[in-house]
Amino acid sequence: MSDYVFVVLAGAVVAVLVWTWALHLRQQARIEALEGRVANLLAGLSLLTDTTETGLRDVTTEVARLAGAGSTARPRARATTHRRIAGAAQRGQSVQAIAAAEQISEGEVKLRLRMQSAQEGIDAEMR
Repeated sequence: MSDYVFVVLAGAVVAVLVWTWALHLRQQARIEALEGRVANLLAGLSLLTDTTETGLRDVTTEVARLAGAGSTARPRARATTHRRIAGAAQRGQSVQAIAAAEQISEGEVKLRLRMQSAQEGIDAEMR
């Protein structure tokens, strides 16, 4: 009788382990799908930020031209701006100081720092 109980218990343990492993695989697939969606969202947000920044710069340039303000500052390259913001943050500068130095909003500085940290996380996972 005790052999029968042992076999039943062993079978139940194996069934629970198989069910747990299947659940784990399904959750991993869902997590990967979610990570793909987040990556797409970040890419879309980056595109939206760049488009908004370019549009506002064009509006500012046109207003300055119509007002006769003369020459306007040339726009900075996006990758260079990212590097300067990341470097300033690593050196311990505050978001307010970075925004003032780059002449952009604090929200954009925060957004660029978050996007960079998210991209670094994705790059680290790919390695």
